[in-house]
Amino acid sequence: MITVEDPFAVLGVAPKASREEIRTAYRRLAMRWHPDRNPSPAASAEFKRVHAAYELLLDDERLAVWQQARHGATTDRAAVGDDLVQPLTLTLEQAAAGCQRTVELPHRVRCSSCAGSGRVHHSHSVPCPACSGCGRVVRAGGRTARCDTCAGHGYLRETACTDCAGSGWQDQPRTLEVTVPPALLAGERLRLARQAPLPPGDELKVAGDLYLEISLAVHELFVLSGLDLHCPIPVSIFRLLCGGRIEVPTLGGTTWIELPPPSPTAGEHRLAGLGFPGKGERAAGDLVLHPQAIHPRLAAREDFQLLELLEWRLAADLESRAPLLADWQQRLRARRDGPVV
Repeated sequence: MITVEDPFAVLGVAPKASREEIRTAYRRLAMRWHPDRNPSPAASAEFKRVHAAYELLLDDERLAVWQQARHGATTDRAAVGDDLVQPLTLTLEQAAAGCQRTVELPHRVRCSSCAGSGRVHHSHSVPCPACSGCGRVVRAGGRTARCDTCAGHGYLRETACTDCAGSGWQDQPRTLEVTVPPALLAGERLRLARQAPLPPGDELKVAGDLYLEISLAVHELFVLSGLDLHCPIPVSIFRLLCGGRIEVPTLGGTTWIELPPPSPTAGEHRLAGLGFPGKGERAAGDLVLHPQAIHPRLAAREDFQLLELLEWRLAADLESRAPLLADWQQRLRARRDGPVV
């Protein structure tokens, strides 16, 4: 039984890739998953996985043993096709909760019109498509010459199949309904056994494995850092100053938090366990909210009257409520009443 993962699929290179191509793929993935560069909890395991694949591909003896074991695990009369790595982009919500996705795969089948031969036999002669039935074609300089396609006869009993352009193959859409498990992070792969498309002419082979490599779409509200979700929250300066309940978004909808009064600096608020979900021994991240003070435009006279009242009440107790402002006004008085040196 094969217990070693396919190193070509892990690095995303073809089985016939050169050593330079293998090194380039390894350097790219190693920089992406090195724990010193990637804060994701999955980074360490992915880095070890990539490094193990790289070491296997550079060790000719170990690679030969692996390939022999892989070949022995296939059927006696059929070879296994190449594995395929294909990207799958998910929203944060889809990656967190899991989802059903339809994956479209490249797929070619033999042309039914010509049975894969690329040629069509006609019951009667048809005009040659190269010379339009005249038997001659125009060459350089405006001179004419005998048509090579029909040998100058002008008509043919056999022509290239127009449905497949003479290739014998046609593209045919193939889709897979995939169940994506919850809590998958960017860079992780979902393995679909024996679902990789086979190249034309390899129908007798056993299909290789299809790996869907997860990437996360940019979200309009959240930024994922490790397993923590960061979200800027616009809040009125009045609400920040007096505190109170505000509604905030989560991956699953919304929730309410209580702002303590006063909150003039709009510091972050952390909601434990409401970030990206955990998996196995990996604990869930936090939802980190960053309130952004919004200064609304004042339109009514009553707005200014209320603010003037607040300013008057502030001036009556400026020393204790706004010491920096009190000190500033004291400096102004000293400059106004005393000589300026």
